[in-house]
Amino acid sequence: MTKPTLSVIIPMRDNVPQVWIEALSKVEGNVEFILVYPPEVPLLNNNDPRIRQIISALRGEVIQRITALLNALGTYVLSINCDEYLYPKIEEVVIEYFKRFPNSHVFKLRQKFYPYGNQEKLLEEWESFTNLENLQVRRGEDHHLKTTETLQEIPICPLENKVNLLCLIKDRKDHHGPHQENFDKKVWKNSLVQEQLNDIVKLFTLLGPLKYIPFWCSDRLLGLSMQAKLHTKGLATKGDIIGHILPFPEQFRTENNPPEFRYKTTNRRYVLAECLLVKLYPQYGYFWNLVLASIKNLVGIKLGKDKLAKLIPFSN
Repeated sequence: MTKPTLSVIIPMRDNVPQVWIEALSKVEGNVEFILVYPPEVPLLNNNDPRIRQIISALRGEVIQRITALLNALGTYVLSINCDEYLYPKIEEVVIEYFKRFPNSHVFKLRQKFYPYGNQEKLLEEWESFTNLENLQVRRGEDHHLKTTETLQEIPICPLENKVNLLCLIKDRKDHHGPHQENFDKKVWKNSLVQEQLNDIVKLFTLLGPLKYIPFWCSDRLLGLSMQAKLHTKGLATKGDIIGHILPFPEQFRTENNPPEFRYKTTNRRYVLAECLLVKLYPQYGYFWNLVLASIKNLVGIKLGKDKLAKLIPFSN
């Protein structure tokens, strides 16, 4: 079996339309797709040997996405969702990008959103993507150059920021800037991803057979831990560029969630996964500030802003 150029990993959910997997099969080239379903969700019909469908032992975005990543065989890996449609010539984009930037670790795809149920638009012909060799590179802060004709630099996150206890009472600000926190919608070098997964999976064991696997937030957990791995290995230091954001036209399309999903997506306890970052890399103040801010938001949701202000009267 030829090693895939790209592994596309996808956590599945209930009621994904058959037309979605049919569109997935239209992606060209040496690409594998790993679909991980929650228990008791039927598999979609599929005749494409590149599509591998796995049933997870547990339901949850974290365990499903990590299960898919552990099975990824490609040189590069991309994580998307089951309501997203991928540019059919994505393999050509991957090869061309890393040919021009062999020392990069990641690049981010451009995304276009469509209303829920608008299948006709989602399945429209794709506009050909520009030749990457001819694109100018711009700094993350430079907004004067057109995003349709330039590659935007992605610097590593400022991991070495000092711990700021004021994140418990004020809005966190150190996440602002051109750096990127998340893992999804980006193509990563899979060799480094597999190294990092080994460290993350070990965190799930509490004591003997007792496990702790958070339900949500693999996106930020993986994205930030990958950058911490780059930093600790000396592959990227403060201010270094680790990759680029591609310009438009889009390389994937996203269908907005149905109305019944809105509550589910706005009431997730992300801190339950983010605390693993502190456990894995306690030396980085950036992670402490992230967790402190999430705790503040969680307390604020439960108590309401007025009660929280009474508990912390010096928060003005």
